[in-house]
Amino acid sequence: MTDHELLRQVYETRRRPLLLYAYALCGSREEAEDLVQSAFLKALLSYRATGSLNHWLVKVLRNEYLNQRRHRVKWGVEDLPEHLADPSPSLPEQLIADEEKRRLYAAIARLPDLQRAILLDGVYFGLTDSEIADTHHITRENVRQLRSRAKRRLREELGKEEPS
Repeated sequence: MTDHELLRQVYETRRRPLLLYAYALCGSREEAEDLVQSAFLKALLSYRATGSLNHWLVKVLRNEYLNQRRHRVKWGVEDLPEHLADPSPSLPEQLIADEEKRRLYAAIARLPDLQRAILLDGVYFGLTDSEIADTHHITRENVRQLRSRAKRRLREELGKEEPS
C-alpha cells in the first residue's frame, strides 16, 4: 500500500466522526467540511506516533475551531451557528425523526462550550476521561462533573420542550 493510499484510508475512516463533531461545534455543514479538511491536514503534519491519532485529530479540530472563532470575533464577523434547516420530506415518520434530531442538536448547541466539547469528545470519538482531560487541560474528575451536568441539562431541556 502506497503512502497516498494509506493517507486516503486514514482520512476516509475518520472523516465522518470528525465531520459530525465539527458540525456539532459550528452548526454549518459547509463550515464543518472546511474545518475537517483544515484540521486533518494540520493534524497529520504535526502528529507524532506517540499516542492516539483519534485523540490528536480531536484536539487539533477543536483548536482549529476555537482559532477560527477567535478570528471572527476579532474581525467583527457574526459568530452565531446556523441552525439546521427543516427538511421537507414526504413521510410523516421522517418529519418526526428530523424534528427530534433538530431538538437534540439545538439543545447540544445551547450547552456551554466546555460541556458540549466534553460530551462530544466522548460520544463521537470515544475518548477516555484522561484523553478528554488532557485535551481541555482539566482533571478527570472535572470531566466527569461537566459531562454529568451536560447530560442533566439536556434531559431537562428535552423534557420540558414539547414538539408543536
